Amino acid sequence: MKLGVIADDFTGAVDIAGFLASGGMRTLMCAKPVATEQLPETDAIVMSLKIRSIPSSDAVAESLSALAFLQEAGCDRFYYKYCSTFDSTEKGNIGPISDALRNALGLSSTLICPSLPVNGRTVYHGYLFVGDQLLSDSPMRHHPLNPMKQSKLADLLAMQSPATNGHVYYEEVRQGAIAVKNRIEALEKDGVNNIIVDVINDEDLVTIAKASQDMLLVTGGSGLAQGIAAVWAESLGKKGTAMPAFLPRKTKAVVIAGSCSAMMQKQVAYYQEKAESLSIDEQACVDDPSYPETLARWVLAHQGSTLAPMVFATRSPEDLQHNRERFKGVDLAGIIEQVFGKMTAILAREGVETFIVGGGETSGVVASTLGVDAYLIGEQIDPGVSWVQSLDRRYQLVLKSGNFGSVSFLEKAQESING
Repeated sequence: MKLGVIADDFTGAVDIAGFLASGGMRTLMCAKPVATEQLPETDAIVMSLKIRSIPSSDAVAESLSALAFLQEAGCDRFYYKYCSTFDSTEKGNIGPISDALRNALGLSSTLICPSLPVNGRTVYHGYLFVGDQLLSDSPMRHHPLNPMKQSKLADLLAMQSPATNGHVYYEEVRQGAIAVKNRIEALEKDGVNNIIVDVINDEDLVTIAKASQDMLLVTGGSGLAQGIAAVWAESLGKKGTAMPAFLPRKTKAVVIAGSCSAMMQKQVAYYQEKAESLSIDEQACVDDPSYPETLARWVLAHQGSTLAPMVFATRSPEDLQHNRERFKGVDLAGIIEQVFGKMTAILAREGVETFIVGGGETSGVVASTLGVDAYLIGEQIDPGVSWVQSLDRRYQLVLKSGNFGSVSFLEKAQESING
């Protein structure tokens, strides 16, 4: 097996690539197709797209292009990776992309497995939980781009696609891989397109991975990758020893926090007590074309400490609502991302080579600005977040989903930097 992964954003790509590398699979992450002769020997290739919140037709087109590249690169099994909180709108994009990939591969069915138990994302009787809360009761209901107000996966998919949905409930999962495989085959015979699986712990992920080994396409969060890597290692008689491709080094660095998730708010508050920190000025972002330069100069002036300086746009739900009223009719989020992108370009020109970024959209902007096409996967810092390095070894980055990582994550990420 050579696994080809299509991830719907940068942080999601790092998330799953880290789990595969931790499971012993040699893993490369690409931001766009790379000449196949430039690719090192790998067991998995992860394509990091930015298709979570764009129009469905564009997302489908990019996904099919990524699939074609992965096939050309020799991949013979495929994985569509989306967020473990199923981030999407009523019109997509999870359903339409899953349908398009199924059809392109000539398949009638695929697996729907968003669970990531290590980070509290579980599915029981088809309902997605975040910790002990239903998805619709969790902080994800306040997400600024994709507020999640329903928890039943079949209902979410039904709004996005005409595909039929069926379930493998936990009563079958706990009976083991053979029972799950039999249930999957029965659902396939009944014409079910999306097979939603219950998962509440890491052992269930291995069960699901064993039961679905013959499926050419699976979809889900990064959790299933843990199971797939474990089954892969077992089939080869390996122990699944982690395969980090590099160790991070000491360079000029910056922390950029763009997410407004509940965990990112805690991480920013913790880091403010530890390192030089600067909250962005939204009005300056809108009115002052030179503001990215101002931010970059502040970052450069605060190099030299043990911990990197932080620039952040993280806000509470109340502050976000205030800004929506204050900047009514203005795409403030888009403007802030542009400011971060321009700041990143200036910092790169001035020799900053380490970027620790919180938030999927912000990570995408930073990675795109740096123009990195392919990444080596380093050690995992926390579940779902690893160091990555550009293939030319110039830049090293942490591209973190806002929801992931411990409260002290931004500090912890820098503890592994050499000298």
